[in-house]
Amino acid sequence: MPLATQEQTPLVEQTTPGFRLDWERLSPTDRAAVRQALDRGYAVLRDNRRAFFAKVRRPPSIQLKSGFTSSLYSLRAGRDIRVIIAVDDDPVFGQTLITLFRVVPQDELERSFRSIARVLYGNQIHRANGAR
Repeated sequence: MPLATQEQTPLVEQTTPGFRLDWERLSPTDRAAVRQALDRGYAVLRDNRRAFFAKVRRPPSIQLKSGFTSSLYSLRAGRDIRVIIAVDDDPVFGQTLITLFRVVPQDELERSFRSIARVLYGNQIHRANGAR
């Protein structure tokens, strides 16, 4: 089997229990909006990674120690709906993993980012004032 080029790298979507709970609480209209936003985002990610990363938002409140960067992003899925995702390249299996963490209203976005980051990164989170 030939090796996949970067443009052909498969996207693998994973969901967390938090995302699934949020999904169940959405109206059918909001579910459709989220699914459309994800499908459009995945198409852009496949075709033009730079455009995808220009479209999603990285939380400014999450800075990691040792120069590492968080793989958390938010994707807009309507006027007031944001999907918190992680995008991680997996070179061992030649795929890009997209983990769907939460679907939240805009006003809950920063709090949700911080909560997810604490679970994912633990003591690797760095704040400007030196606190964790």
